[in-house]
Formats: sequence, structure tokens, C-alpha cells
Amino acid sequence: MSLYEAAGGAPAMLALATDFHARCLADPQLEHPFSHPGNPEHVQRLADYWGEVFGGPPVYSDSYGGHSGMLGIHANQGAETELGDRFVACFVAALDGAHLPADPELRAALGGYIRWATDEVMTYSPAGARVPAAATMPRWDFDGLRR
Repeated sequence: MSLYEAAGGAPAMLALATDFHARCLADPQLEHPFSHPGNPEHVQRLADYWGEVFGGPPVYSDSYGGHSGMLGIHANQGAETELGDRFVACFVAALDGAHLPADPELRAALGGYIRWATDEVMTYSPAGARVPAAATMPRWDFDGLRR
């Protein structure tokens, strides 16, 4: 079973993205980057991205530029290291807020993913960072990264 299925599929991904986004907006340090006018479909796109990473359909890759597209949105932002830690904390809290299953293996896998993903995104944060044009979409399962 994929993480996507174990979490509850598309409805769970949307609930997770919605709760996570609200937590980021409520965080005094994360609020600034999350409150800028951006794509009004941000929460749905985030849900689609996570769904694909966790074994769901390739909606994000088919419609929004895949992994390189996501990295490009976040590159060259100059984010400070503590933002990454706060981002991870919001995600972990959102697992409860979105009422995802409390299964310890599922929670450990999702938590492992967000730490890895945040660290990867932060490597592209400095000014001048170059995102690979064809970065492979990561696939994450109960055992971790499966590119």
C-alpha cells in the first residue's frame, strides 16, 4: 500500500495541505512568505504534489512542471535555516489537524519525507541557486526515498 492510500488518498492530501497552509499563515515567521499574493490554487497544487510524491496520480507532473517546477517556485528566496525547522513543525502538527491516521509507521514516513524535502528545498534557497531542468519527481514510501 502506498503512503497516499494509507493516508486516505486525495481527500487526505487536500486536508493536510489546507491545515498545513493555515498553520504556516498563523506562524509569525512563516506568515510572510505564505501571505504574499500567489497562485489561488496553491493549496490544491500542494495537495497534488504531495499526493504524487506519496504514490498517488501524477497530477502535479502532468499539469504543473513536476519536481523542477516546484523547486523553481521556491528557489532563490534566501530563506533562513530556522524557517525550514518551523515548516517541518507545521507539517507534523498538520498531520493531526488534518486527522490523518495515527499509524506510527505512516507518521514516521511522512515526517521523514518532510524533513528530507525541506532540506532539499533549502539547498536552492540562496540567491543564484540553479534548479535542474529535469529533476526527477521524488517517490516516498514507508521505507523512504524511492527515486
